[in-house]
Amino acid sequence: MKRRILSLALVLALVFGALPAVQAAPARLPIYVGDLQVDYMAEVLLSQMDLSGKSDLEKIQTVYEWIIRTSTRDPADWDGTYYFDPDEVAAAVNNWFRAEYEAKLASGRILLRQNLRDLCGIPNTEPGNWDSDSNYYIIGEARNMMLKRNGHCGSFSSLLAVLLGHLGYDTRLVYGEFESKFGGEPVVHTWNYILLDGTFYWADVRIDHSNVTAGYAGHSYFMIADTDVWDEEHNWDHTYSDWLAANALYFELGYWEQVEQAPTPWENCSDWARDYMQRAGQAGLIPSRLEDQDLRNPITRAEFAAVAVGLYEFFRGSVPEYPFENPFSDTQDPDVLRAYGLGIVNGMGDGTFAPDALLTREQAVTMLGRVYELADTNAVHSGVLLPQSVLQFSDHSRISDYARNYVYFFVGQSIVDGMGNGTFEPQSSMTREQALKVAVESAARLVLHDYGEDPAPAPAEE
Repeated sequence: MKRRILSLALVLALVFGALPAVQAAPARLPIYVGDLQVDYMAEVLLSQMDLSGKSDLEKIQTVYEWIIRTSTRDPADWDGTYYFDPDEVAAAVNNWFRAEYEAKLASGRILLRQNLRDLCGIPNTEPGNWDSDSNYYIIGEARNMMLKRNGHCGSFSSLLAVLLGHLGYDTRLVYGEFESKFGGEPVVHTWNYILLDGTFYWADVRIDHSNVTAGYAGHSYFMIADTDVWDEEHNWDHTYSDWLAANALYFELGYWEQVEQAPTPWENCSDWARDYMQRAGQAGLIPSRLEDQDLRNPITRAEFAAVAVGLYEFFRGSVPEYPFENPFSDTQDPDVLRAYGLGIVNGMGDGTFAPDALLTREQAVTMLGRVYELADTNAVHSGVLLPQSVLQFSDHSRISDYARNYVYFFVGQSIVDGMGNGTFEPQSSMTREQALKVAVESAARLVLHDYGEDPAPAPAEE
C-alpha cells in the first residue's frame, strides 16, 4: 500500500476533532448489529481500509467503493473462496471480542442498531420495508457477503449498512423496484438510506456496481439528497422513508446526547491530564484495557505496548500481519505480539517480556520513537536519523544507549520534558496518563513523509 502523507494540520484535525458540520465526527458512536461474529468481521474489514484523516463523506465513499471493488453479484462469479475462516472468527469472538464488546456496550461506547418498526408507528402495509430493514435480515445477508463477497442487492445493501454503522452512520434499507431510465422491466430491488449530519441520503451500491462492471462511472447513485431525482428510477412506498427523513435530526441528535451522557471511560485522571485524555480517546490512542482504569497509576509494559500499537494504527491505519511463533514464555497478549511483529519491542532477552513490569520513562520514549520511525521510514534506525535536542540532561549518563537518541528527539519536539530540576530520570516509572500524553502529543506534532512501501518487521532492543 502506498504510504500517505499526513500533514501537521491534518493530524491536528484528527486529534482535536476539528471537523465541519456541527462537529459530528468526534461524537459518532459505532452502531453494532449485535451479532458478535458479524460485528467482529466488520471491524476486521474496516481495519483494512484507509480511513484515517478522511472526512465523513470520504469515509462513506471509501467503504462504498470497497464493496464495489471487491464484490460480485452473479452466483456463477463466486470462485469458492471464503474470506474468513469460521473457526478463527468463532475463536476470536469467544476469546476476546465478546468481553471487549460487552465492556464497550456497558460503558456506552457503542450503540446497538434499532429496529424502527415499533418506534415509527406506521402500519405494516408494506412488509418488504420491515423485512429488509430488520437487523435479522441485515445480519444474515451481511454475513454472506463478508464470507463470500458475492450476493444480491439486499446483500450489498446489508453489508454497506453494517460497515457504515460501525463508523457511526445509521444506514437504513429501503425495499421497492428499480426501473432504469434507459429502458427495461422493473426489478425487485433494495437500496440504502444513509444518515449524515441530520439528513438522509440515497445510495444504491448494487446499481453502481453494475455501472462499474459495465465500464461506467460508479457514483451515479451515491449520496443523493433529492428524493424526486431518486424517484425517477426507484419505486417504493414512501411512508417509511418520509418518516425517517422527518426524524433524521432526532436520530442523530439522540446519538450525540448519548455520547454526552455516557460515562467517559478515561475520566479517572489528574486535572492537568483531562484535555490530553480527551484528545487521546478521540484519536483512538487509549486501548480498551485502560478504559475505566485509574490513569494516575504506573503503566505496565503490556499496557504501553497496546498504546504504541494504537499510535502506529493512528499513523498508518492498520498493523500488517507477520507470521511468527510467539517468542515469549510469559505472555500471549495480542498487542504485545503485534508490537513485537512490528519491531517495537523485543522482550527482556531471556525469552520473556515481563508484561506486568512497570515501564520506565526511557523505555516509553524508545517504543514511541520506534513507532514513528516505522511509520515514517519503514524501519527502526535506533533514532540516528531523528533530529536531536541541543539540551542535555544532568543525568545524561544514566540514559541507556538504546534510548538516548529517542529521548533527545522527543525533547527537541517539545513532546517530552525533564523533571524540572535538569534531570530526566530515565529509570523512573511513567504513569498511564503521562504515557498517553506523550502518545497524543506525538500524534499531533509528528509528520509523516512519503517512502512508498509497507514496513517490514525490524529488530528492537530494550
